[in-house]
Amino acid sequence: MSITAAMHTAKERPRRTRTKRVSSLPAIKLSQLLPSHIDLRDPLKAVLVCEDCETWVPITGMQSKVQKLVPHHTGKAHVAAALPCRSSNRRVEFDMTIPEWRHALTDAGTEASSRQATAVLPKAFSPQTDRTLRGRSVRGAVGRRAEWAAALYRVKQTDQRRRAVPQGATPTEAPEAPLDHMVPRQTAEQPEQGPHTCERCGATESSLTSAVAAGWCRITRRSHCGRCAERFPAWTRTPF
Repeated sequence: MSITAAMHTAKERPRRTRTKRVSSLPAIKLSQLLPSHIDLRDPLKAVLVCEDCETWVPITGMQSKVQKLVPHHTGKAHVAAALPCRSSNRRVEFDMTIPEWRHALTDAGTEASSRQATAVLPKAFSPQTDRTLRGRSVRGAVGRRAEWAAALYRVKQTDQRRRAVPQGATPTEAPEAPLDHMVPRQTAEQPEQGPHTCERCGATESSLTSAVAAGWCRITRRSHCGRCAERFPAWTRTPF
């Protein structure tokens, strides 16, 4: 229902009242309220948040024996309807001092600030990375393709040098190192299911299961027992 000019609106809340009425509700204890819901910076104009209407209400009788909330309406003055709050004239029990309230307010503010999310700033680039990124933007796409082609050429030259056979006599007691490329395990030929014979010592295994258990490996696509396979470099061995 909309408020019209003919309807009574909420009045401003006075600072002091002379009424002797006291609400029958239990007294409000300051220690049970949040420190941020109490304002004791000016003791003669102390205010707190009403538990019923959740609005700031002045406390009257600060220099008398009984302190209580002033009679007030539930809504904003001159805007909301004039509905009396049931906590009007409710007693307020000062079970904490002003220094204790200030200390509790400081602790609450520190705890709240620790829970606030902080902005995560991106990590700054190193000087080398910054120069690299700036150089890319200057060279453009054509320059980057030319650099990539030159890098690929250098990689191919390095791979060819690695495949070359080193100069010098081959040791007589060591096994010959395989010169062909290793075949990836996914594309290697499937081992036969029959008996396996070691190419070096002639040892045999009756099945693939027993060969795997004995540590047999394939070197240059040839079967070798575990003892003979250990004489070859690790990068040449392909387990069954």
